[in-house]
Amino acid sequence: MLVSLILVFREAMEAGLIVGIVLAASEGVRGRGRWIAAGIAAGLAGASLVAAFAGALSDAFQGAGQEAFTATILLFAVAMLTWHVVWMSAHARTMSEEFRKFGQELQLGHRTLAALAVVVAVAVMREGAEVVLFLYGIAVASQTSAASLATGAVAGIALAGALSWLLYRGLVAIPMRRLFGVTNGLIALLAAGMAGQAAAVLHAADFLPGWGEQIWDTSFLLADNTLLGKALHALIGYSARPSGIQLAAWAATLATLMLLTRTVGRPRARLVAIAAGLALIVAAPAAQAEDAPIRLEFRDHRFVPDRLIVPARQKFRLLVTNSDATADEFESTELNREKLVPPGQTVTIFLGPLQPGEYKFFGDFHQDTAKGVMVAQ
Repeated sequence: MLVSLILVFREAMEAGLIVGIVLAASEGVRGRGRWIAAGIAAGLAGASLVAAFAGALSDAFQGAGQEAFTATILLFAVAMLTWHVVWMSAHARTMSEEFRKFGQELQLGHRTLAALAVVVAVAVMREGAEVVLFLYGIAVASQTSAASLATGAVAGIALAGALSWLLYRGLVAIPMRRLFGVTNGLIALLAAGMAGQAAAVLHAADFLPGWGEQIWDTSFLLADNTLLGKALHALIGYSARPSGIQLAAWAATLATLMLLTRTVGRPRARLVAIAAGLALIVAAPAAQAEDAPIRLEFRDHRFVPDRLIVPARQKFRLLVTNSDATADEFESTELNREKLVPPGQTVTIFLGPLQPGEYKFFGDFHQDTAKGVMVAQ
C-alpha cells in the first residue's frame, strides 16, 4: 500500500499542481468545472491508451516513438497555453472591471476554456500512463492484494488533490484585479517549462543537439527526485542538470510569450514574436550517434550488466531490453534520461558526449534492486 501511495502521489502531484493553476486562472468563469472535469477524464482515458500501446510507441521512429509522442503533446499544450495567455492579455482588464463592478460570472469563451481543458488532459495523461503501468506491474509481479494497491492509489490521489486545492486557494486569495496577471505569469512559466521539457525529450531521442549536456548542476541544493524538485519541474520545468537546448527552449518560449502579451492587436508583431521563438529550435540540426550500440537488460528486476563501460566525449546508443513480465523505466538524474521499457521490448536511448567519470542509473519501478553505473572512459 505504501509503495503505491508514494508513487501515485508523486505522479498525481505534478498533474494536480497544473490543475490548481488552471482552476485559479479560470476563477469565476461559468462552466469551467465541466471543462476541467472533461480534461481530467480525457487525460485518464489517454493514459490508459498510452499504457496499452507503450510497446508500439517504443517501436515507432526507430525506437524514439515515446519521445516523439511526448514532445508532440507537450508542444501542443504549449500552444494551448500561449493561446490562453494572449487572449487573457487582451481581455483581462475589461473582465476584471466587470467582475469588480457587477460581481457577475466572467465570460472567457469556449475557445480558451477548451485550451485549458487540453492542458489538464495532457498533464493527467503524461503522469497517468506511468501510474497505470506501475500498478499493473506490482499486481502481476508481487503478492500485493488489489485492495491494498487500490487503497494506496486512492490515498495518493487524495493527497495530490489536497495539495492542488491548497495551491488554488492560495492563488484565489489574491485580489481579482491582480489575479489575472499572477495566473498569466504562472501559465507563461508553465508553458516555458513544458517547452524546455519537450526540447529535452527531443534531445534525448537525438532529434535535437544538446548544446551542452549539463550547463550547471544544482542537485546538491535541490535534486530532481525530491518532492520540491518534482513540483518545480511540473510548474516551471526545473532541472538540476539542464542541457543547453532545454534552457534555450525555456528562454525562447518565455521571451516569445512576453512579446506576444505586449503586441496584442498587432498581427505583424505577433507573427515576428512567434517566428523568433520557433526559429531557435527548428533551425537546430541534430547530431547523429555512433552506429555501434551498447546493450543493457532488465532481468529479474535487476540490470544485466550493472556496470557499463561507455566511450567518453562521443555520442552513442544504449539499447535497453526488458526481459521481465512487467514494465520498468530506465532513469538517471545524472544523465538526464528517463524512458519507459515495456515488457519484452527493447528501447533506444541516445547518450553523450559524456565527460570521463561515473554516472548512476536505476530502474524507477524497482529502485531497491535495479541499480547500475555507467563508466565513461
